[in-house]
Amino acid sequence: MSEKPLYEDEQLMADYHPTSPEDHFLRIGGEGRKKIGYLIQHGILRELARTPRGEIESKIDAFNPEILAKIKEEGIKIDGLHVALCQAHIEEMERMKMAIRE
Repeated sequence: MSEKPLYEDEQLMADYHPTSPEDHFLRIGGEGRKKIGYLIQHGILRELARTPRGEIESKIDAFNPEILAKIKEEGIKIDGLHVALCQAHIEEMERMKMAIRE
């Protein structure tokens, strides 16, 4: 994973997958709770970030229903997960722009 994750808050973390840098990794779990990690294959982060708000729950359910179960267990709203995924995608795009400029 990179030095600073693409996105991180108290319950969610999204970053590049440690052994497959083209893929992403989503960790769900709050302080003192069991943290679970999920592989997000290449291109899926972008697709989820670009999904309209009203369609995100069904898109995540089709991608990996375990993610929905875990966020519900953690008390995370679907909109919160969607914002985290969008912020991770934005950060990734910003890093790519900076790398191109260098």
